[in-house]
Amino acid sequence: MSRFYKIVRIVWPLAGLTFMVWLWWSFQAHNLPEGVMDSDTAVTITQTRQSITFQPTANQSTTGLIFYPGATVEPTAYAPLARTMAEAGYLTVIVKLPWGTAPLDSHEVQLWQTTQAQMAAASDVQQWVLSGHSRGAAIAARTLFEHEDSFAGLVLIGTSHPKEAAYSLANAQIPIAKIYASEDGLASQAEVEAFRGYLPEQAEMDEIEGGNHAQFGYYGTQLGDGQSTISREDQQAQTAVYLLTFLNNLSP
Repeated sequence: MSRFYKIVRIVWPLAGLTFMVWLWWSFQAHNLPEGVMDSDTAVTITQTRQSITFQPTANQSTTGLIFYPGATVEPTAYAPLARTMAEAGYLTVIVKLPWGTAPLDSHEVQLWQTTQAQMAAASDVQQWVLSGHSRGAAIAARTLFEHEDSFAGLVLIGTSHPKEAAYSLANAQIPIAKIYASEDGLASQAEVEAFRGYLPEQAEMDEIEGGNHAQFGYYGTQLGDGQSTISREDQQAQTAVYLLTFLNNLSP
C-alpha cells in the first residue's frame, strides 16, 4: 500500500470524526444571556427530560404557549425567547423532541402525548398557542392539521412548511402567523412564498429583514444557512415582538 493511501486511511476517519464533533457542538446552546435559565421573582423555570417550563410568578395570562425546538438543537437555545414570553405573563413550555428530532411517525405521536400532558397539567390556562422553529415548526404545522380544536393559534418560525397539500392549513379556522428571515438558507424566502397557498389568506406573514435561520435560537452556525446582516439580539427582539403581538391579540 502506498504512503498516500496510508495517509488517507488515517486522515479520512479523523476528518469525519472532527466534522461530527463540530456538528454536535454547533447545535448546542451558545452565548445565552446570563441568568436566562435561572428562576427569579418574575419567572419560575422547571426542566424535566421532556420539557422546560417558564412560568410567570404573577399576573399569568389564561393563554399559554407550547414551543417545539429545531431538530437536534439543544432546547435551551430557545430559552431567551421563552423567558421573554413568560416575563410578559404567558406560561411557555418548550417540549423536547423525542431523540432530538422526532424522526419517526411514532415519535410525533409521542410528542403529541407529551404536549397533551403538559397542557392538561396547566389547569389555569384556558387556551393554547402552538409554535416551533425549523423542524419543530414543521411538526407544529402537522400537529395543528390533526388537532386544530386543541389550539387557539399557530406561529411558525423559520420554516417553509406546510409544504404538502395533504397537510394544507388553508382552511384553518384559527389565527396563524409565520415569522421568517430574509437570509434564511434553510427556509428561503422563495420557498416561503411558494408554499404561501397552504396557509389561510388572512395569515400573518412577518419578515425579519437581514435575519437568518440559526439566529432564531442561541446556537451555532448551521450548514446551508445564509449570512445574517443583523445581530442575533436584534433578530431575537423582532421575533419576540411578533410573537407577543400575536399572543396579546388572542388574550382576553
